[in-house]
Amino acid sequence: MTDYRTPLLDPARIPQVALASMNHTHAEEVELINRLGTLLAEGSQGRVYEAAITSTIEEWFNHTLMHFQRENELMESHGFPAYPVHRGEHERVLSLIDGLRQQWLKQQEIEPLARFLFEQWPEWFDSHVNSMDRVTAQFIVQST
Repeated sequence: MTDYRTPLLDPARIPQVALASMNHTHAEEVELINRLGTLLAEGSQGRVYEAAITSTIEEWFNHTLMHFQRENELMESHGFPAYPVHRGEHERVLSLIDGLRQQWLKQQEIEPLARFLFEQWPEWFDSHVNSMDRVTAQFIVQST
């Protein structure tokens, strides 16, 4: 099993965008991810916290769902031209998270979830915020 280290992302290094509400949501997301990462890292060392992991996965999924819904509503209400592309990325990632959540609920295997969280999610998050979210926030600020 891979040796996972936390935190996954330093909250002080979260990319900032032009909308404070988006920055706040991103900070909440990173806090959840770091908490889940800690639970998974401890679980990978043989100290399994299945109930806490389940609860945190559910909280992460629900937070991400609401996060993406709010962003989608903002983009749509401001007529953001790239809305379909950005919304599609939200749908893709939410589906991936839901698949991992469902897999955890059925099998309670740490490795697949930890692999995604530690190896893929930080790079995706950084890239998404620095590209799609940055452009979206700037457009919304300029259109109001």
